[in-house]
Amino acid sequence: MTSPIKYKKKDIIKLIETGNERELCFQMLYQVYFDDAFSNLILKKTDKAAASLGKRLDFTRAMLYGTLTYTFTIDFLIRHITKEEPEKMDPITRTIIRMAVWQLQFGENIPDYAVTDSSVEIAKKYNHKVSGYVNAVVRKYASAPEAKKNLEQYKPGIRTSLKPEIYGIFKKDYGKSRAFDIGMAFLKPSGTTVRFDSSKIEQKKIISELKEAGIFAQPAKIISDAIEISGGLKGLENSDIYSKYGMFIQGEAAMLASLIASPAEGNKILDCCSAPGGKSTHMATLCHDNCSILSCDINDSRLELVKENAERLGLKSISVQCCDASKISKENKDSRKSFDLVLCDVPCSGLGLIGRKPDIREKITYERIEELLPIQASIIDSAAKMVCPGGTLVYCTCTLNSDENENQVANFLASHKSFHTVSILKYLPDTISLDDERKETAENGMITLFPDIDGTEGFFICRMEKDRKDDPSE
Repeated sequence: MTSPIKYKKKDIIKLIETGNERELCFQMLYQVYFDDAFSNLILKKTDKAAASLGKRLDFTRAMLYGTLTYTFTIDFLIRHITKEEPEKMDPITRTIIRMAVWQLQFGENIPDYAVTDSSVEIAKKYNHKVSGYVNAVVRKYASAPEAKKNLEQYKPGIRTSLKPEIYGIFKKDYGKSRAFDIGMAFLKPSGTTVRFDSSKIEQKKIISELKEAGIFAQPAKIISDAIEISGGLKGLENSDIYSKYGMFIQGEAAMLASLIASPAEGNKILDCCSAPGGKSTHMATLCHDNCSILSCDINDSRLELVKENAERLGLKSISVQCCDASKISKENKDSRKSFDLVLCDVPCSGLGLIGRKPDIREKITYERIEELLPIQASIIDSAAKMVCPGGTLVYCTCTLNSDENENQVANFLASHKSFHTVSILKYLPDTISLDDERKETAENGMITLFPDIDGTEGFFICRMEKDRKDDPSE
């Protein structure tokens, strides 16, 4: 079926100029739900158009991310309160009603009539035959007793807006209580963290300079070489401070992976699945650019981002190669067993990122996760062949699924006898909370960061080292 949404630049600009943020949001949501688009990329395109007109789209952004975040809850409420089935609605109707319910349920100070009228107008424009139905459903929801809309009475999965496939993973791995805490933490808004080069400026000083430039920042939660920015990033990215102090937008947990990798000056380093270059540039910075980093990715266009970021930061130690990480040892036979450090941030379900990438809540499935497991195993197996005797292998993911994390490591170690985990306690910042269980896990080379405990994205990191005596079979 041909999509009714073209979303061309001229159409975006027209909607922004006329202040029609709801229709703009409808178009964006439709693409995410039914055209397999990614919300962050669509929003980037929209923000660029808005910036060219000197406008901000705070309401559109809140409605887009809010509707995507609460889609599972919204669909439940539609069924429970209006007795209608979202799955039986055509795509246009379903998108409009989901957006309307978000406004009525989660929006602040939005009049019911504004939601109803705008929903009907959008329906008339894109499928006039359903405008009466949209009107009836939205009105029925708006007039329903508030008691029915109180989420406190419903099951944890509804309250956290996590479908059974995701909530079940959290409950299996962390128990009922923690699963709920994790799910609720993912609903809380979080700032954006930015790494800087601490050899150029101290944390307090950079916060002070940003304040003078009208940009509010505060210390990051766990990483001393990072700050947390509130509000938009355009002002920061366009400031002299951004380029002057080697700044890079990156999650704290991802920064921790580079600290645990602990690259040293003179190291030969391989960064698999590296785009857009956050860890490569971080490791280069930690080594004062005195190292050799081969940054690989399967996507050639995304490798351009690695090159652009390295160039922007003035880093000379990074070279790039387009290759499939699961075949990296075949494509680089002459470099086998020659890297002091190999880092694998593998493709994963992304369950640790659902706080800032709400599309994952809707798009990830159990089948997709199962498909990822052999890919992860093949990447770490191939990457291990590149590690020199006595070298280090770091495996990490941005998920909270033990099958992709601890179990993947266990399977790897069972078939690669020359590798073993090593304690990472000495690499962890003092700001990280360590109870006895977590300390024991860290002594065994692994740590998982959580939104409820650490205030970061969910992330798993494991450090392994290869025996100094070479095993010819590996």
